[in-house]
Amino acid sequence: MAPTLSILTVTFQAEKTLPLTLQSTAAQTWRDWEHIFVDGRSTDKTLSLIQAYAEKGVPVRWISEKDHGIYDAMNKALQMATGKYVVFLNAGDAFFGPDTLEKLFVHAPPEADVLYGDHVYVSEDGALLPRRRPRPYPHHTLTAKHFRTGMAICHQALFVRREIAPLYTLEFPLAADLDWAIRVLKQAKHPYDSRQILIRYLAGGVSARRLRRYVWERTQILLKHFGPIAVGESLIAALQNLLRNGYPPVQPI
Repeated sequence: MAPTLSILTVTFQAEKTLPLTLQSTAAQTWRDWEHIFVDGRSTDKTLSLIQAYAEKGVPVRWISEKDHGIYDAMNKALQMATGKYVVFLNAGDAFFGPDTLEKLFVHAPPEADVLYGDHVYVSEDGALLPRRRPRPYPHHTLTAKHFRTGMAICHQALFVRREIAPLYTLEFPLAADLDWAIRVLKQAKHPYDSRQILIRYLAGGVSARRLRRYVWERTQILLKHFGPIAVGESLIAALQNLLRNGYPPVQPI
């Protein structure tokens, strides 16, 4: 029988950060999942880590081959998935606790097509980092409109029914996750807010290192989905954030 969840992980030269992810998934008390890896032909110990993980009896499938960027690799992972739901958990990301999946799926209604929750940021060694802002959607069910000024929710905190999970566009090599999330939420009829912290999210990434390109891509995505007014709202929000020198730390949720 197909599993309820496909955990999808794309890797490249990830020997330093992948152990956090593997330890997290292996520790889950709820076991109705498969773990799929799409590797970009790593030459470090990434593949050895995946093979050792598979030898422990964890339901694993993996490939290692050249790709055309992270979203091309993520598309391959989506096409390999057999679960009812899919979630991306990249190297260095982890579930918040060993009972995260159990609490999420035990309480989720059967009609839910998107399950979601919150996240915390961690460093490469897994240490918790200060939270920068509160949830942007505290009292309302998540919809595509919450993304009018950018990524309203951590991509890894979206568990999506596979039948409504589209492939990523390769037009936006840095910000395709924003476009993907908007398209998912436009299709979703029964989003479910778990009201839980689901993910330990590794801070940084390519988009943080290539900020100018990322902002350009994000602007094009918002223009496509919401029109020029949303682009203006996004620029105002970015300017406000710049003037206050970033979001001030807040108490953990």
